[in-house]
Amino acid sequence: MIQAGSPLFEFSLENQYGESITSSDLSRGRVLVVFYPWAFSRVCGSELAELQQNYQYFVDRQVRLAAISVDHKFTLRNYAEHLGIEFDLLADFWPHGEAAQLAQAFDAQRGVATRLTLYIVDGIVREVFSSSMTKPREFDGYVRAVEASLQAE
Repeated sequence: MIQAGSPLFEFSLENQYGESITSSDLSRGRVLVVFYPWAFSRVCGSELAELQQNYQYFVDRQVRLAAISVDHKFTLRNYAEHLGIEFDLLADFWPHGEAAQLAQAFDAQRGVATRLTLYIVDGIVREVFSSSMTKPREFDGYVRAVEASLQAE
């Protein structure tokens, strides 16, 4: 798995609107990258809904959110509209799971991303945490990562 202190790997993915988002775009400032297995699944939906419900917390702290799954951009657009998501949902659709593989967050048996979170500050991974496929990540983990980086400034 990618480690804290590593630079963000290079990639280019389309968001739910077909806009290209690159690793360079996510290498400026504070960024929370959330890999998740499937759109429209119960656990993923609850995680992303919780991030959306707390979106203002991240905006207030100038943290950009980006969530990555192997779903197609058209699926992600429908998913974003369904959940009212205001942040980028990135399609790691083709080559299938390439960004997840670079993060070592790809379950090859299932063909999906695992639940891995990268908290990045100015292109350097500062925090890495995850949970099992069947358990949502604790929101407190996101808060601890953000608050620790703000205190370090």
